[in-house]
Amino acid sequence: MMISQQQKNLAEQAGIAVSHYSIDGELIYASPETINYFTALLQPAKKSSQAKTDGVWVATENTDFEVDLTRFFSELPVKLTYQLFDEHHFCVRQAEVAQGATTLSFSALTAGYYRLHLIGAEQSLRICLLISPSRVYQPPHLQTDKVWGISVQLYSLRSERNWGVGDFADLRYLIESAVKFGADFVGINPLHQLYTAVPDWASPYSAASRRWLNTLYIAVDILPEFKFSRSVQHWYNEHSEEISALRQTENVDYEKVSALKITALEQLFAFSKRSKSKSVVARRQQFSAFVKAYGKALRNQALFQVLDNLEQQGLPEDDNKIGWLGWRAEWRQLTTKRRHELLTQYAEPVEFFMWLQWLAETQLSEVQAFCREKGMRLGIYGDLAVQSSRGSADVWTDPNLYCVDASIGAPPDPLGPVGQNWNLPPYNPSELIARGFEPFIELLRANMKHFGVLRIDHIMGLFRLWLIPKDKKASDGCYVHYPFDALMAILVIESQRNQCLIIGEDLGTICDEVRSKLTTFFVFSYFVLYFARQGKFFPHAEDFPRNAFATIGTHDLASLSAFWHCRDLEIFRDLQVLTGDNLQQKYDDRVEDKQALLDTLHRDGYLPPDYEGDALTMAMHDHLNEVIHRYLAEGESRLIGVQLENLIGQEVSFNLPGTSKEYPNWRRKLAVPLEQIFTDERIRRLLSVIHRNRQSK
Repeated sequence: MMISQQQKNLAEQAGIAVSHYSIDGELIYASPETINYFTALLQPAKKSSQAKTDGVWVATENTDFEVDLTRFFSELPVKLTYQLFDEHHFCVRQAEVAQGATTLSFSALTAGYYRLHLIGAEQSLRICLLISPSRVYQPPHLQTDKVWGISVQLYSLRSERNWGVGDFADLRYLIESAVKFGADFVGINPLHQLYTAVPDWASPYSAASRRWLNTLYIAVDILPEFKFSRSVQHWYNEHSEEISALRQTENVDYEKVSALKITALEQLFAFSKRSKSKSVVARRQQFSAFVKAYGKALRNQALFQVLDNLEQQGLPEDDNKIGWLGWRAEWRQLTTKRRHELLTQYAEPVEFFMWLQWLAETQLSEVQAFCREKGMRLGIYGDLAVQSSRGSADVWTDPNLYCVDASIGAPPDPLGPVGQNWNLPPYNPSELIARGFEPFIELLRANMKHFGVLRIDHIMGLFRLWLIPKDKKASDGCYVHYPFDALMAILVIESQRNQCLIIGEDLGTICDEVRSKLTTFFVFSYFVLYFARQGKFFPHAEDFPRNAFATIGTHDLASLSAFWHCRDLEIFRDLQVLTGDNLQQKYDDRVEDKQALLDTLHRDGYLPPDYEGDALTMAMHDHLNEVIHRYLAEGESRLIGVQLENLIGQEVSFNLPGTSKEYPNWRRKLAVPLEQIFTDERIRRLLSVIHRNRQSK
């Protein structure tokens, strides 16, 4: 069925691509049904924010610029005046526009957010004016130094004191240990809030909120309230054997760990409210200030946690029943009056969940301050997931911001012949613009606040997303474009304000327009060694991309030892995720990858010419592990991440793409406790080798 010109025009106005090129270069048209669906869906909400924006204009700081008025008026008013307001709502400029003028000239402005009010006799418009720095923040030492850090899945950490899951105290210990060997950052998985009512919903990339923190990472035993409360200490002693057993499990037992932590924290919360200790009283005042500062948004998130705990009983069989999607109908959408009634009715548990957020925020802030104190120049490297889960607090508290009846995914390609549906609801770009991008700005601020580096997952999503209509296959979707220039300008502004280096996860196919913009703004790319083979070799170390974060693997890929011994492919085989010719092709590709890496190490002198062994016969061993890390360390990339699982030589996959309940995704622990890792002479030597080779010019 052909698409009419009217359909095409309406689609283009909404940012909908009526066609796209497949990975093989074939031009594919979206169906009229899909185009009509998204044309209707991608409109600003009828009850939009009062601070409505009619358009957006992007310019560069300290540079004169012009605003094209014809972009915003179909017919220019005879008489037009303007007012320019800064983000503090002060009018910094105002004047009458010359009659007949089609552009509005401005002398240079400093970076930030402005509102341009265009006032005509019959029509007035408000334009969001974004004045961007020329590049994202980059620490001065990265101009000359090649630095490195350790990457870890925080939940996977074992220690002699945690409660069965890695926590903020373990992170502090890791930082203190790593910095002694010259590490400049510690990279971790997203810290987004998960579902406290359903602890087994463990994916940090399908969160209950990207704005708030995962309170399971609170280190209970180092809280001042814990140190002052004898009753809770007594409770802890009574449960010490159970906690010790949870430390020994191969996988994180989220349900048991969460139950113990919540029980202890509820007791500590009650203690904190009645204690007369000066330090606890002072902390109560700090908590009150936190609540006042974050107000409505914090209360709504806490109310979500309360209602979810009342409604959800275990992991739902249907993923579309997670969070508010599985609640009673009357709670799924609340009037202002009903929300206030529930906040009053459940005032104490709401306060408890706000208190948990404050504890998590405080401990994370203390860890980042500790990084600075110890001389770790970048500190914590955080991760921002592409979107929150459909049943999340983010969607429940602000449904107009999201297209709840659409899903983010990927079109069919050779790796996924039927496409992918990630079951994540996208932002409505029209609504985002109408609000002057305030939700996106707040999200970035919340995620940059405690990090020296932030990885943006699937950064192509700032340019376009593959969206799938409700109850349709991934192949029924289409690409929807987002206001890329505006979103990038905001990313640059917030990066500079928070002094946070930005890494854009840019694996896969990236449009030239996106690649050019990332390069212009000095956003670091993501370089994964596993994917870097070029024919029969991997690149020379001096050919690694300079402005990049380089790593051997990722959270979705097997550790080096598991990769080398094909343990991940064995699991895919056992679970029947891969079979027959597809499985055999993966094995054949793996042999070629391994042989190419060995040949590269021979070619570049990391292995001597007489070093025997080939990809079919050579097992991973300490020397080969060290040589591969030397090759990575000598790479030209300004940042490299050394995965902790590779340091200890563990065969592990933290997440197995294409599986859900078949494999313990986001649960696997490291085999060695933290306290033993940095006393192991083999690991200490490897860390010294990495640091020494990062210093070489």
